[in-house]
Amino acid sequence: MKNSILLMAVAGVILLGGCSLLKDLKHTASENMEIDKKLPKYKLNMENFKEISYEGKTYVIQEAEVTKEDLDEPIGKVTETITINENNEILSKKELKKVEVVPKGKDEKRTHLNYGWVYSIKDVSPDEEVAVVINNQFRVAKIKLVDE
Repeated sequence: MKNSILLMAVAGVILLGGCSLLKDLKHTASENMEIDKKLPKYKLNMENFKEISYEGKTYVIQEAEVTKEDLDEPIGKVTETITINENNEILSKKELKKVEVVPKGKDEKRTHLNYGWVYSIKDVSPDEEVAVVINNQFRVAKIKLVDE
């Protein structure tokens, strides 16, 4: 009897906590959707996937990453999701759906790139560098100088 009361009490606490968590997730999602609607769109260079641009400024995406704690606020978004092969060519939806029998050792290497929000970085001017989300990583993007 004591065990069943204890089990019911634990189940009740879990259910209440779960409802609260679900409510928090829904609220965060709603806030993010509102922010996303207001963010200006940065353009991805479709010939060089390491470049994004906005209002005449071009940024070159680096290998370096920053942490979420290094970010200031979202200032834009890159709304592109692409899959490229080892030659940096975009694969079409038709090519992605095609099933091919490939000899061993000749597997085509595909890279999926999902671009997201652009953030300012704490204590750094957005005229120098920003952070762009690629595959859930915060990658540094530095301003491209005119002679590069």
